[in-house]
Amino acid sequence: MNTFKRTTLTGQPSDMEEDTSAIQLRFSAKNGLKSLVCFIALVVIALYVRDSFIRPTFGDVLVVVWLYYFLASMLSMPVNWLVSLVVLIAFAVELGQLLQVATWLGIAPSSPLAVIFGTTFDWKDLLAYCIGGCLCWWMEVK
Repeated sequence: MNTFKRTTLTGQPSDMEEDTSAIQLRFSAKNGLKSLVCFIALVVIALYVRDSFIRPTFGDVLVVVWLYYFLASMLSMPVNWLVSLVVLIAFAVELGQLLQVATWLGIAPSSPLAVIFGTTFDWKDLLAYCIGGCLCWWMEVK
């Protein structure tokens, strides 16, 4: 990933530099391809796997990896920030399940949006999201 620098402005015209942003919009084909592969695996798991580990646990780990590479395909930002953002999004969705946000919003249980939001809160999902975040971090810094 790109590193970012911070500049100190002293007020002298020769020292004035434009501060570079830590977050930049750009497209990465490599991360886009990784995102696509993860998405296809998630769809296959959702449609064809009916077990007690792969779909609920591995699927939750993989959804964090997919979201990481999906965002990484469009945003250039430090790995730690992006991993943290993705895990926080996953936690927010899980909190939404705990609070039954989909029901409050009147989302039909059979709609695609209900599938995205999910319906059942589980503490183990939070652990799976953390594992997915650690996996993303490890894959990026190795």
